[in-house]
Amino acid sequence: MKQIVFITTHNWQTKRLGGFHKFAEATAAKGMETIFFSFPRPYYGYFMKREQLNPSVLRTLTKGSVYNLETGGSIFNVTFPTFRLPDGFGKILPNSLMNFLLKLSLGSFKRFAKKNFPQAECFVFESCEGVIFVDKIKKLFPKAKIIYRPSDPMVYASVPERVKKMEQNILLKADMNLIVNQEGLDAYRKQIPDFDSKVKYKLLSNGIDLDSYKKEYPVPEELKCGNTVLYVGAWGVEWPLLFKAAFETPEYNYVVVCPNYPPEKVIQQAKTYKNIIYVPGISPTQVPAWITNCQVVMVPYETDFYKDRPLGITAKYYQAMAAKKPIVAYHDTPKLLDAGVAVTYSYEDFISAVKQGMITKTKEYSFDLKGREWSTVTDIFIDEVFL
Repeated sequence: MKQIVFITTHNWQTKRLGGFHKFAEATAAKGMETIFFSFPRPYYGYFMKREQLNPSVLRTLTKGSVYNLETGGSIFNVTFPTFRLPDGFGKILPNSLMNFLLKLSLGSFKRFAKKNFPQAECFVFESCEGVIFVDKIKKLFPKAKIIYRPSDPMVYASVPERVKKMEQNILLKADMNLIVNQEGLDAYRKQIPDFDSKVKYKLLSNGIDLDSYKKEYPVPEELKCGNTVLYVGAWGVEWPLLFKAAFETPEYNYVVVCPNYPPEKVIQQAKTYKNIIYVPGISPTQVPAWITNCQVVMVPYETDFYKDRPLGITAKYYQAMAAKKPIVAYHDTPKLLDAGVAVTYSYEDFISAVKQGMITKTKEYSFDLKGREWSTVTDIFIDEVFL
């Protein structure tokens, strides 16, 4: 195989490492020319300051950038900027216009594709608006294999209906769908009648580098205060919960590591607490040092977050389990209870569970991490690419 293209919401250089980075590393190490197509990257990003979307990112990725990998091979990261509008416009504009602008650029997609990946033999789509290109790609590259890997199935309430329809289209047309967990599969079965007879799929979980969470590391500066309750993730957190917890347990330090800035009002309120520390993201290579050096890992999602998001037991839980850290979750799947995670649904229960976690110090979990090593997961992925 000469070229493989990953169509993903991620940038290659990021503080938010996803499974697509691991899959792309694996194909590059196998000697395949690997293209990381970051999408969508709308022109209005020139006026934003987000990690994934800012003037520097747009300029760099529009030109394309090559990254040499320690694991072997290289990655070419590139984007196709478009006139996509913020989702709020979808409330007043028809779906056809929103989709048209999503694809519309100063250049043509055909020229972009023929320039950047003319010999592509496989396209791997992430759950992002890049799935809108599946029909175009099937016409331009009729012999190419199409794989859909939905890291976060686009079925929850806040996803626009037009995007849900795009996802259903690729699920039906992909040569293979690699679904992360049973929760995602069950959600798709509700969306598409006769799913099992119409859709080609396999279950393939996310992974973890287990050895990284069994080592000792220097304590990060932000954790040297001790008694740390740590969240590392990209989803938003229940800030009122953390404000209450910080007030009622001043002896504990609540550390939130997230590359997506909360509203300025929240940042200013957090600064009024000496025991709340906000860090706007860290390098993915630093995550093991942070997880292994905290006292308790928290996952304080926003209230009712989990109810329509089929995320299942995600990689952040794998990490904390591997490090044998007490975990306290707020408004996440009850399935975590079976693994031994403290899952709470009220502020009071969350705070009580944090206190218990501080006493527990280390914890063994019943969840089996065997078979979830990234090396195993990527080997299965590579086999599917070449199948």
